[in-house]
Amino acid sequence: MNTQKTNSTIGLGLIAEHWLFGLMLSLTLLLCPELKAQVQATVDTTQMRIGEELEFLIQVQADSTDFVMFPEGKSFGAFEVIRSYAVDTLRDDSNKRRWQLRKKYGLTQFDSGYHRLSKQRVMINDSAYDTPEFDVAVLTIPVDTTQQQIFTIKPSAQVPLQGGPIWPWMILLGLVLLGLAFWFWRRKQVEREALSPPPLPPYQEAVQRLEKVLNQEPNSQGALKDCYSELTDILKTYIHREIDSRALESTSDELLDRLALHQMGSHFSLETQTIDDLGQILRRADLIKFAKAQVTLQQWHLDCAQATTIIDVLKAGIPEPEEEDEQMALDAAAKAALLAKQKRKRRVIFSVVAVIAALATYVFYVGPQEAQDQIFGNAMRDMAQEPWYKSEYGVPAVILESPEILVRKMYQHPDQDSLSARGTAIFEAFTLKDEFYVAVTSTEAIPQQNWDIAMALNRSLVLLEEQGARTLIVKDESFETPEGIKGLRAYGSFYVANASGKVGAEQHQYELLVFDQQGGIQTVMVAYVDDNRFAQGLKERIINSVSLEIPQTQQKPEAP
Repeated sequence: MNTQKTNSTIGLGLIAEHWLFGLMLSLTLLLCPELKAQVQATVDTTQMRIGEELEFLIQVQADSTDFVMFPEGKSFGAFEVIRSYAVDTLRDDSNKRRWQLRKKYGLTQFDSGYHRLSKQRVMINDSAYDTPEFDVAVLTIPVDTTQQQIFTIKPSAQVPLQGGPIWPWMILLGLVLLGLAFWFWRRKQVEREALSPPPLPPYQEAVQRLEKVLNQEPNSQGALKDCYSELTDILKTYIHREIDSRALESTSDELLDRLALHQMGSHFSLETQTIDDLGQILRRADLIKFAKAQVTLQQWHLDCAQATTIIDVLKAGIPEPEEEDEQMALDAAAKAALLAKQKRKRRVIFSVVAVIAALATYVFYVGPQEAQDQIFGNAMRDMAQEPWYKSEYGVPAVILESPEILVRKMYQHPDQDSLSARGTAIFEAFTLKDEFYVAVTSTEAIPQQNWDIAMALNRSLVLLEEQGARTLIVKDESFETPEGIKGLRAYGSFYVANASGKVGAEQHQYELLVFDQQGGIQTVMVAYVDDNRFAQGLKERIINSVSLEIPQTQQKPEAP
């Protein structure tokens, strides 16, 4: 019977113990958020275009004392990490000790297809947590050739040169302004030095200052303190200028010690009594200035009289300077003038070297040719960079682009009758003597008149010679435009003679186009001095822009 009671008691105890343990475990799971899932990961999309940014977000629930380390690297699985954002920290409202940490990454992939974003490990203290894997489809951008036209590759285009940086000019301007400012400042300083009166001798300065102090009547201890400060400054300044150059920067005791050394060294005829009297005045002034000692007006007058006596005694103890030899004075003046001249010369050399260094730095940075163009200018470069004009000239019209509008000139050709022409119109920009020259002629023909294109070319060359061309070299070839207009292309070189007939040494290149159509003959000529930089490009741009007005009777029928 007792055994059964004992077993029953033990069974009830075990049941109670298991029930209590289960209750505590349930309360722990409910009340301890640390045991819940702490790491979550998401992506903003599972389909992305090739090269697009994919946002990968990791969220961590952690205690304020936990150490959290997010994954780092250049790639996450098949994706490349292009951006790692800063960690965003938020407090959990339900538990003030809990924090929510958010870390975002920018990922991308440049290969199409399905790619896997593998697991990434997050460390919280000594525990490791892995994020889930994601499969992301990377899609390409299809090219619809049925809805849009495919064009051929465009030919290369000449881009006009841009101006160089402005900072070298700013540095150069700053150096020039700095030099001018220094010159004006030095000039004003010299003028002020010339106008200002020369300083008084030390003894006269001390006497004048003492007279001003004696004329004052201090009526308070504060006024007496200021008067003693002025008195000590008068004494120290005089000693500084006449006896010891370190007097102003010395304390009272240091000054007295140095005067004693001068006395022992027989540098000056100083009496011990004079040094003692000076020491009494200086120490009393120190007590008044720093210890706020009281002093009577009678004592002040006694100290002023004593200071006057001290200065007189010191003046008497200073040996008279030896008379300076006149030749030595002249040599000293000449030496001083030479030093001043050398100083001015060094300043000029420094300024020139600074300007040359700045200019050399600028030339080295932009290049010699670029610097020359920017400093001295380049007409051909300006023509290449400035806007061009497209116009029609003559009847039938010649259409072309040019850096300047061509101006019509009055001209009567001597061979006018040989072509049976009604008239010739000539349009020019610049002159043949310039580095660049453009001319267009348009001759309207009589109906049913047969034209000789070789004669037209010869007439253009004669016109060129009449304008001053000499040693003319001509090469020609025939061509036909896409519109079916036949023509001749002539090119070569020549030299230009001035009004007196003297031929210049600069060679000019030219290209001449002669077009033959029933409405008349048109010519386009470009002459230039080849600078190996801009002239060829200008010529090519003008020649390539030439087009003609085609009469209706000469136009080709459209293909069926």
